[in-house]
Amino acid sequence: MKSRKQIVVFLALVMLTTVRFGFAQEKDCGAEPPKNYDTFMLKRLKSITDNGTKALATPVSLPIQHHVSRNSSGGSPAVSSAQIQNVMDELNATYAPMNISFHEYAPTKYIDNTSWNNSFNKSNDSQLVQYEVAEAINIFYFSEVTSGSSTICGFAKFPGTGNRAVLDASCSQNGSTSSHELGHYFSILHTHSTSNGRELVKRTNCSSTGDFFCDTPADPRLSGLVNSSCNYTGTATDANGDQYQPDVNNVMSYTRKSCRTGGFSSQQQNAIVASLESDRSYLTSPTNPPTCTTISNFPYSESFESGLGDWANATGDDIEWTRDSNGTPSSGTGPSTAQNGSFYLYTEASTNVTPAGSPNKTAILNSPCIDLSQASNMSLEFGYHMLGNDIGTLEVLISTNDGTSYTSLWSQNGDKGDTWSQATVDLSGYSGVIKLQFKGTTGASWRSDMAIDNIKIKETTTNPSSCNGITSFPYTESFESGIGEWTQETGDDINWTVDSNGTPSSSTGPSSATNGSNYIFTEASGSGNGYPNKVALLTSPCIDLTHESNAELSFDYHMYGSNMGTLEVRLSTNDGVNWTTAWSKNGNQGNSWSSQTINLSAYSGSTIKLQLKGTTGSNYRSDMAIDNLKITSGAADSDLIDNEIGTTNQKIMIYPNPISSGSLSIQRSGFSKNGEKTQITITDFLGKTIDIVDSNNETTAYDVSNLSNGIYFIIINNKEGQVTRKFIKR
Repeated sequence: MKSRKQIVVFLALVMLTTVRFGFAQEKDCGAEPPKNYDTFMLKRLKSITDNGTKALATPVSLPIQHHVSRNSSGGSPAVSSAQIQNVMDELNATYAPMNISFHEYAPTKYIDNTSWNNSFNKSNDSQLVQYEVAEAINIFYFSEVTSGSSTICGFAKFPGTGNRAVLDASCSQNGSTSSHELGHYFSILHTHSTSNGRELVKRTNCSSTGDFFCDTPADPRLSGLVNSSCNYTGTATDANGDQYQPDVNNVMSYTRKSCRTGGFSSQQQNAIVASLESDRSYLTSPTNPPTCTTISNFPYSESFESGLGDWANATGDDIEWTRDSNGTPSSGTGPSTAQNGSFYLYTEASTNVTPAGSPNKTAILNSPCIDLSQASNMSLEFGYHMLGNDIGTLEVLISTNDGTSYTSLWSQNGDKGDTWSQATVDLSGYSGVIKLQFKGTTGASWRSDMAIDNIKIKETTTNPSSCNGITSFPYTESFESGIGEWTQETGDDINWTVDSNGTPSSSTGPSSATNGSNYIFTEASGSGNGYPNKVALLTSPCIDLTHESNAELSFDYHMYGSNMGTLEVRLSTNDGVNWTTAWSKNGNQGNSWSSQTINLSAYSGSTIKLQLKGTTGSNYRSDMAIDNLKITSGAADSDLIDNEIGTTNQKIMIYPNPISSGSLSIQRSGFSKNGEKTQITITDFLGKTIDIVDSNNETTAYDVSNLSNGIYFIIINNKEGQVTRKFIKR
């Protein structure tokens, strides 16, 4: 019999093992292929081999219907509208190489069920059918998703088994799970699948075992076998004794969620496109677009003095935009007068009306068709009023496909005081016929009436690229004298704080700066105040890159804490109207400073703003910090250059970059000798050749109208060598 001492030692070792390994385990996926799925996949792959495809010939935008769980009282939604947008951004980036994009089919639908909102068990999956929209991809969000007694990141229905994906709220924000689950939705198995046998490292059986794809290496199942640097640490061997060398970046693997940055392999893309064209073809069924009144004479204005004019309330939303004057019925919210004339439109958030106006009720106002074919440098201007303790969100959205899908152009949320504010939204990147939407989402109570007035569409008369901020480089900021020219946003939850010599909370935050004495950090202490999921936003002044070709942002960051959240660097090219995430990191990175460099060369010729976004984790051990921030110019763009031509007389400039429409100018000097031609190759970011142009002119105009939105590379070759540059189509 074992002694009591031996038993105690054994139990202690078990507990240590649990602490060391159990808590670090990431949640798995709960997707399960149906029986005999191997037969289905083998037929699918034969069809692909016979026909061959990867990207769709014509770009498609697929509809997604979002379903968000809430408590039975309508509170505590599993995800916010901003988090849903994060999911859309992730999906659009991951599926762009296949010419697939996504749009919201209709306003978010809510499921008010406290039990499900707290924890949705996969055993209830069949009950979700009642909420589905037949002609869209249905994505359901719950605060927690479980399978039996285990928590999981989510699951999706394989072709022939359903029309939905289910996501754990936190996993939906990790940058890869949403794409992973839609991979299953479009027929793809895990890279470690053994449904028809285990794949060998030498891939001699790759077309009939594993995940059935020969361009994804044999995978032993990567859970717990990939370190924070995204390196495989396992030592397992296959049946032949060969050691595995898996792809730790494939989105369908069980690597760390933050490491799944490699998207889909070529053969996986083939299968996704084939699935869309056959199993999920209902997503691309054509509809007859409605006709609408067209506005083509500018300047155009509408102040609602004689009704809604050519604008119309949408169907399918919750409440209406209402014409009013001299104050809304509720005290402490809404305007008392119009900005122009006597009338304005507003959203009534009171709960004692029918239908109830709060919480989180959406009102959508649709514009007429707006023909910009003969217009240039256009902008939308309007007044808005957002007064109330519980004010929600106001957005402007745009459609370039007759209302089939909309993209957010501008948004504001939170109380802006009892005054009319003025907004200007840049439309210069759009041509042809567009539609606009004003989308108002009420807040948590009746004190969230918001209003719009004095809408104008006209030619922009000011120079949008003028900048009175950062215009000379190198620029440095180490926060030794405060936050400098940076600005704390007012619509977030907490602030970035200047500090030195350690944050107030133990086991989190840095103990010292990396440059000088000070740094900035987010204080996560206080349940409901500093955590969970509280956002801190710090925005830079404008940064003038109009004469910079190789600018870089570098900074040091510290993310130490057992419940660490997410740090992002965001970028805007339209003075903060819209933001794009340029870099992000989440989770505990250890008690040390790390360094990061972000290449800004894609924004050469532009004026930008940067924003530091910190989102705290699930408790106070999630302080994060930034220090030693620099913007430099003139450094070699090492990640974009291959055997670059080395003479000082050879220069290249690409503008405008990013570009929305029209012609991209490729200007180069010193590349041609004695009239010899220079070859210009356009590729997508996976290296697929899009076009080849021969030119002996110093400036070549390249029409981007046939390119879908995404990242592209320009490769210039001549006898002297090769140079590569990146541009972005938006």
